[in-house]
Amino acid sequence: MSSAQLKQRLIKLVRLYPILALSVLLLAYLLGGFSENENPLIPQSVVITCLYLFGGLVPLFFIIAFIVVGNASDKEFSSNKLNQSRLVYENAFDLPTQVMHGYKLAMITGRIPTLTGLTGDIYSSDSSAKCTINSEHVPPVTDCECGFYAYKDLTDAKFELSINPGAFVLDVDLYGIGFTYQRGYRAETQVVNLLTTPKRCMRCRILPSAVFVTTYRLGYDDIPWWQWQSRCVICSSSFKAEDKLTVEQMAEKLSLKIQSI
Repeated sequence: MSSAQLKQRLIKLVRLYPILALSVLLLAYLLGGFSENENPLIPQSVVITCLYLFGGLVPLFFIIAFIVVGNASDKEFSSNKLNQSRLVYENAFDLPTQVMHGYKLAMITGRIPTLTGLTGDIYSSDSSAKCTINSEHVPPVTDCECGFYAYKDLTDAKFELSINPGAFVLDVDLYGIGFTYQRGYRAETQVVNLLTTPKRCMRCRILPSAVFVTTYRLGYDDIPWWQWQSRCVICSSSFKAEDKLTVEQMAEKLSLKIQSI
């Protein structure tokens, strides 16, 4: 199992922690941990001690587990870079070929809607990657992180979406020179085939999405920016007409297809 898969499992366990904590408190209550009875089922001191141990050891376990997984991820990244540095082909036509179809996350930002990666890179529905570290690079470069990334599996993209609820899932094809990894790709050019929106409103999470609206946000270093989200009729009712776009209008602005999932 890779470090990324272990990290996913840990995050899922962390999400279950509040339910587990409530269950432990309920069990402690039933066992007499908060009772004033002189003869409880289990001595109150034992129950309270167990609660202290649970409250201290479980978070400590998660902290240690994330540190271990993080170190394993760093070692895996270093190993990948070392293996990439060994890729030597005298003739470009000798390179192996592979269809690179995948999934990734992006936000829609700007007063004029634009696709923006989670790292802040702006691109269109059909773009070539540019290196922001070294302008002489033609991405992807083995000893750099430049290039377009995508997951092989839609499940991985959906999991990342649960951590970044303001983003959308993109269905993409990658072209040109590229690297393949255990869970994804990194390549030179990218074509976005489809943008998927959630069926439910991104604010209330109850009613179906109807339109896109834009809000003014304050980002890192107090840099303001506009972010587009899909909202229901009620949650979008207070927005001005110039701050709204229908699904068809957004698809035209981004030059791609849009569908709900």
